[in-house]
Amino acid sequence: MIDFFIYAAAGFMVWMCLDCIQRREHFIWIIIMIILFPVGAIAYFFAVKNRARGETAVGTPIHKEVETEETLQLKELIEKFHKAYHHEKLGQVYIDQKNFAAAIPQFEQAIQRDPEMLEARYGLAKCFHGLNQYEEAADALEKLTAIEKKYDYGNAIFGLAECYRLSGNEEKALKTYGEVINSFHFFKAYYHYARLLDKKGKKQEAISCMKSIVGSSKDLPDYKLEKERFWIDEATKFLRKNGVELA
Repeated sequence: MIDFFIYAAAGFMVWMCLDCIQRREHFIWIIIMIILFPVGAIAYFFAVKNRARGETAVGTPIHKEVETEETLQLKELIEKFHKAYHHEKLGQVYIDQKNFAAAIPQFEQAIQRDPEMLEARYGLAKCFHGLNQYEEAADALEKLTAIEKKYDYGNAIFGLAECYRLSGNEEKALKTYGEVINSFHFFKAYYHYARLLDKKGKKQEAISCMKSIVGSSKDLPDYKLEKERFWIDEATKFLRKNGVELA
C-alpha cells in the first residue's frame, strides 16, 4: 500500500513538472517539487495550475466582454454608420481589456470595409498573438508589412519574425530577423537571429552576432542600456558558454 502511494505521488510530481515546463513557469518550482516531494507538487498545483480554472485549454484567459460608455457608443455608431473607423476603435478598446476574441471580428470588419486601414491589420495581429495563435498572427503581419514594411517603426516586421519563430517556422524567422537587423537596431532581434544561426550549425556567425550586441551596448545611453540589459546579458552568457572571453 505504501508503494502505491509513493508511485502515485511520483506520477503526480512528474505531471506537475511537465505542466511547469509547458507553462514556462520559473524553474525554481521544479526544484521545490523535487526537494519537497510530494508537498512541493501539491503546493504547485494550488498556487499555479489551479489558476487554469479561468483559462481555456490552451492557457488563454477567458475575458468577459465589459460594456462601458465608450463601447456602447461605438456599437451605436457602428449600427448607424457601418464605418471601418468605428470597428477599429472598438477593437482597440477590447485589446485594452485584453478581450482579444471580441476584438478580432471588429478588426476583420474594419479591414473588409477599408483594406488600407493598417491600424486594423496591426490590431488583428496583436489579437492573434495575444491568443497564442502565432501562425494567424504571422499571416496578418505578412499582409500588413506587404503594404508598409516599416510600419510602427519596424515593430511590425519584427513581430512577424517573432511569430515565425514562435510558430516553429525557423527558415522564415531567420530570413525575417535578417531583414529586421539590416534596418533596425533591436537587440532582441539580433539575439534570436544569432540563436537560430547557431541552431543551423553556423556557430561563428552566431558568435559574431552576439559580439555585436555586447560591443554596441558600450555606446548606449543609460536609459537604452537599461532597456536592453536582458539581451546584453543573454548574449554575454552565450559567448562565455562558447569559450569567448570578453574584454
